[in-house]
Amino acid sequence: MVTIKQVAVHAGVSTATVSYVLNGQGSIPAETQRRVWESVDALQYQPRHAARSMRGRSHTLGVSIARGYDRLADPAAAEILAGMADAASQRGLALLLIPRTDNPAKGCVQVARSGQVDGVVVFDPEHDDARLAALYDAGIAHVCIGQVGAVWVTHDVAQGMAQAVQHLVHYGHRLIGLIAPDPELVSSDWYVDAYSAALAAHGLTIPDGGVLAGGRREADGEAAMAELLASDEPMTAVIAASDELAYGAMRAIRDAGLVVGRDVSVIGFDDLPPAAYLQPPLTTIRQPRYDVGVAAIELLEAVVRSAKPAQTHVVLPPKLMVRASTGRMVMHDS
Repeated sequence: MVTIKQVAVHAGVSTATVSYVLNGQGSIPAETQRRVWESVDALQYQPRHAARSMRGRSHTLGVSIARGYDRLADPAAAEILAGMADAASQRGLALLLIPRTDNPAKGCVQVARSGQVDGVVVFDPEHDDARLAALYDAGIAHVCIGQVGAVWVTHDVAQGMAQAVQHLVHYGHRLIGLIAPDPELVSSDWYVDAYSAALAAHGLTIPDGGVLAGGRREADGEAAMAELLASDEPMTAVIAASDELAYGAMRAIRDAGLVVGRDVSVIGFDDLPPAAYLQPPLTTIRQPRYDVGVAAIELLEAVVRSAKPAQTHVVLPPKLMVRASTGRMVMHDS
């Protein structure tokens, strides 16, 4: 087993300096901290559990947002964070936004090993997300927002998609497209798979060119919708994987001289506050974002307290909110 003394020799510092860096104490120069952490990684040093227990808990939980702090301005993400903040506060805990680095996985582990946080919530998991593997290998308590890893919380995408497709089929739609999330995110697969399964349940298949990767923003939804409208067999209805993508899709429909809800029906996912006040108001799948945040903190706190918590997965149900952006399919004269 690698010792703290070996780490100190490797980094060319004293054992006290290594201890200060690991515990986030003292005024250690940045260059020295870098050398210590590089030695910790190179030697795969693991602080003894007993030593960590003697130091006690920080009563702080970390939040890792790897793709940019602009994510904090996303209304859907902000509501999840609000749920996390309220749940943490009620338990006498604090939240720490883990600083972004060129290596988010390494950053998560360093912050946790320094004793600044007792565990980490992983936001926006990506395919083969290195953060999850690094936290697992380091034995650090963590929870994922999304159905990834060993402990996670999510909203039921499959149930929400089934509700959306059922609603559109009831209105007579058969050519139903999908504007999916950013393909780098694991959630993109969830939406595409759920969409395919929901269509199949009604004997429908994915139209040619019926699935487009939209991204995150309104402009992404607008561009994707314009492409769908230009296809040889235009969709009569479109499901967008977020309300923001749906807002952009509605703009593209209007720009094409068509009427949302009459010529093309649109369904979003989120039910953000503006959705009910658009013209026309947006039919959407209300996701329990605040409750997702609360559940994430509850799960993480349980993992911190016990290596084998009673519950490791939470799936929260969505709700279809029917408004004027969807309507019965209109048969146009050829």
